[in-house]
Parts: sequence; C-alpha cells; structure tokens
Amino acid sequence: MTNDFKPTKAGSNQPKLSKEEYAEKKRAEKEKVYQMIDEAAAEVTSDPEKFRAFLDTQSRMDRYSAANALLIYQQYPEATQLKDFEDWSKENVKITKGAKSISILEPVEYTKKDGTTGISYNVKKVFDVSQTNGRKAPAVSVNRDPKALITTMLDVSPVQVEGTDELPYPGMAAFYNNEKQTLYVKRNVGDSVAVAQSVAQELGHAQLSINSDTYSRRDMGFQAVCIGYMLCKKYGVDTQNFAIDRIPEELSSKEPKEIRAELSKTRNAMSDIHSRISDEMFRKKQERSKDYER
Repeated sequence: MTNDFKPTKAGSNQPKLSKEEYAEKKRAEKEKVYQMIDEAAAEVTSDPEKFRAFLDTQSRMDRYSAANALLIYQQYPEATQLKDFEDWSKENVKITKGAKSISILEPVEYTKKDGTTGISYNVKKVFDVSQTNGRKAPAVSVNRDPKALITTMLDVSPVQVEGTDELPYPGMAAFYNNEKQTLYVKRNVGDSVAVAQSVAQELGHAQLSINSDTYSRRDMGFQAVCIGYMLCKKYGVDTQNFAIDRIPEELSSKEPKEIRAELSKTRNAMSDIHSRISDEMFRKKQERSKDYER
C-alpha cells in the first residue's frame, strides 16, 4: 500500500458523454423547457390573478418573447434583469451561493442543407440581478402624473391623432377608428390617469390593426386591454381600471401552442409601442441636456 496517494480531481471520475448521449441530454432538456411553456400558458389563462401576474412579468421583460416571459413567470416571476454566469462574471458580479438558474430559450442561426438560414433554439441558463451581488435597478415610480407620458404616446402614434368632443362609448377618453386609421382623443378630460389608460389601450388597437392581416375590434379587444395594462404598468400609471379579471373563453379554451401565439401578438404590439415611446423619451432627454449645456 502506497503512502503517496493523491485524490483525483473532483468530477474526473464522471463518465464522459458520447456525442449521441450529449445530444440526447440536450434534446430532453429542451423538451422539458417546452413542456414548462405549455404548462405556464394553460395555467395563466385559467386564472385571472395568475394572468395579471404574467402580464406584470411580460411588461418588465418586454425584450423577451412571450414564450420566454412564460418561462420567467413560471420560474422567477419577479425577475428584472437576466444574464448568464459568464456575462455577470464579465461585470465582476457574483452569483449568490445556492441560487437556482432560470432556463430560457436562446435563438441560434444555422445553415440548412439548401443554403438558407434557419433558426433553432437552445436552452440558456440565466440568473436575475436579485440572485447576485450586483446593483438592482430602481423600481418604477408608481401612480405618478402621466401627462408627459400621454404627450409622448400621442407624439409617436403610428396613426393620425385628432381631438374630439364626442366618442362612441361613454366614459372613454380615446377611441381608435380603424376605418379612418385615426386615434380620437376626447377634449377637456380632467383625469390624466384615465386619459393615459385609454390612450394606451387604443394605441394597442391601432398597433394590432397594423400588425394583423385582418383586424376586428371585438376579437382583439382583450388583447388591446392587455397592451394598455402592460404599458401603464411599465410607466407607473394606475392599472386598476383595466378589465382583465375575466379571461375570454376564446383564449382560455385554446391549446397551449395557440395561447402562446396569441400572447406573442399581444407582446409584439406592446413592444412596438414601448420602443417608440422609449426612443422619444430618450430623444427629449438628450434635447434637455443640450439646453442645460448652453
């Protein structure tokens, strides 16, 4: 028996996976993630409170697809900023010991046999900033005066905007007319919160009509409500008046894949609107900075 025994390196006695075994492991991992997406889609559309919580997640994580928002909601709904281990390390940010990674899907381009480009998805493990020692972004100010937001939303409207004294429905502060491709805003509405809510929702209608081959106000009404809710949530405007306490059966009765497709349409329209608002706010901020320098 020798006295100069040296322990082997940790993990070195683990059998190395063959190429086929590794591929099967990755396939099973991806299948599990897609199953999680389907389960989340069915779950959020069966319970208004869970649906609201999902919209909260999607509104914060607007850069992520609806499928990834469902994954984030299912695993870490309060997430605000996600990066993988390597990207956090580049910023000298350490992952909290014992933190559980969040699985999302990352698109990867590949070349098909015919030479065209295809898109595949790999499972990516990420961590939220709250699972690290990194600095967390300040929370959005809640219930602030939305007058500046209203002005910006109207400035970046993808359709014509006109003031009016009458609207088709009582209690509305704005209305999108698809036939005239015009967003009508009621004059002299004193409640700026109500105006912001209504403009955000009607911009949702306008964007859905632009993004869709066929548009129906009735069929897309709930999607527009969700868009208005997410925009107001994102910019700190009260969201209590949005009617998302009853999920339409047309949505809840769909198969998970179909639900995901509908949620994607809603997310894409919201993201289009938010992108224009964000760009305009940044432009105005830059102009103010130049004025201060003069």
